[in-house]
Amino acid sequence: MKQYLTIAVILLCCAPSFAAPLSLEECIDRGLSENPEIKAYQLAVEEAGEGIKEAWGAFFPTLSLNYGYNQLSNDSSGERDTDYLDQDSDSFSCRLSQPVFAGFSGVAGLKRARRSKQYRHYELKSMQQQLVREIRTSFYDILRATALAEKWAGSIRRLEKQRRIAEAWCRQELAPRLRLLEVEVELSNARQQLISAESSLAIARARLKEWLALDGDEPLDIAGSLEQEAADPCTPLDACLQFALDQRPELHMMRLNIEIARQDARVIAARNLPQVSIDAGWTDYQRDYDDTRHPDDERDYYSVSINLSMKPFQGGRNLFAWRRQRLAVQRLQHRQVKQRHAVTTEVKTRYQQLQEAHARLTTAGDSILEAREAYRLAGRSADLGMISLNDLLDAELRLARVEINMIDTRHALQIARIQLEYSVGN
Repeated sequence: MKQYLTIAVILLCCAPSFAAPLSLEECIDRGLSENPEIKAYQLAVEEAGEGIKEAWGAFFPTLSLNYGYNQLSNDSSGERDTDYLDQDSDSFSCRLSQPVFAGFSGVAGLKRARRSKQYRHYELKSMQQQLVREIRTSFYDILRATALAEKWAGSIRRLEKQRRIAEAWCRQELAPRLRLLEVEVELSNARQQLISAESSLAIARARLKEWLALDGDEPLDIAGSLEQEAADPCTPLDACLQFALDQRPELHMMRLNIEIARQDARVIAARNLPQVSIDAGWTDYQRDYDDTRHPDDERDYYSVSINLSMKPFQGGRNLFAWRRQRLAVQRLQHRQVKQRHAVTTEVKTRYQQLQEAHARLTTAGDSILEAREAYRLAGRSADLGMISLNDLLDAELRLARVEINMIDTRHALQIARIQLEYSVGN
C-alpha cells in the first residue's frame, strides 16, 4: 500500500501544473498590482511626496562651510605693508542663515507641492480606472469571441447535415443541384466567420495579457459568461451626472492645475517683496609670516547679522511674468468648463447606450426562442420531405443570425455598463 502511495505522490509532483481560470475580479486585481504603468504612476505619487519635504526646506536654516588656504610670495625688498609680506594663511568659516520672511514664496511653494501630490494621486486613480475599463472590455471581448466561435461551429455542423440531405435529394433527383450549391456557399461563409471569430479571440487574449503584464507564452484562461447579471452603475440620469461631476479624476486634476497655477503666480509676485534673514557665523583665521620678525596673526570670532534685501524693479520681468501666469489661470479655467461639458455629454451618451442595450436584449430573447423552434420544426419537416431544402436553409440562416445577434447584444450590454461606470468615475 505504501508503494502505491509513494508512486501517487511522485506522479502528482511531476505532473504539469495548470493555472486555474481567472475570474474578472482576479484579472482586475492582478492588473492593478502587476501592470508596469500603474507602478510608474504610484512612484510618481511617492515622488510628489518627496517634493513636499523638499518644499519644507524653505523654512529651515541653511548651513554653509568654507575653507581657504593662501600662500603669498613678494619679491619686493622694500615692502612695508604686512598684508603683502611673504606669508601662509588659511581660514575656516561656518555660517548659519535662517530665513525670516521670503515674500510668502515659501508658503506658496509648499502649497504648490501639496497640490502636486494631490494631482498625482488623481492621475493614478484615472490610470487605474482606465486599466480596469480595458481589462473588463478585453475580458468580455474574449467571452464574445469564444461564444461566436461556438455558434459558428454549431452552424457549420447544421449546414453539413443539410449538405448531406441535399446530396441525397440530388442523387434521387428530388431537388435541383442549385440547392446543394446554396448550402455549400453558406457552409463556406460559416467557416470564414469561424476563422474570423478565432482570430478575434486570439487578439482579445493578447490584449488582456498586456493589461495583466503576462508574457506572450504564458497561458491565460478566464472564467465568466456574457449572461452574468450585474447592477447598473447608477440610475436615473441625474444621479449619474452628479456622480460624474463629483468623482471624475479629470475634473479634480483640472481644479488642481488651476490652484497650482495660482501658487506659481504668488511665487512670482514674491520676487518684488522684501527678503529678511538672520545670519550667524564663526570664523577661524590664521596667518604665518616667513619673516620671524613679524608676529603671526590668529583670529577666532563670531558674528550675528540681520539682512534685508528687496528688488522692487527688475526691468518689468516680474510684472510680465505675473501677468502671463494670470492668463494661464484663465486659460485653465476655460478648459475646466470644457471638461465639465465633455464629461456631461459622455455620461448622457453612455447612459443612452445602456438603455438601448437593455431594450435590445429583451427583444433578442424573444427572437431566439422563436428561431430555435422554427429551425426544429423545419428540420423535422425536411426529414419527412414535407418542405424544401430552401426553407430549411432559410431557417438555419435565421437561427444563426438571431444567435449571433444575441451574443452581440449581451456583449454590448456589458460594454455599455463598463463605459457608463467609467464615465461616472467609479
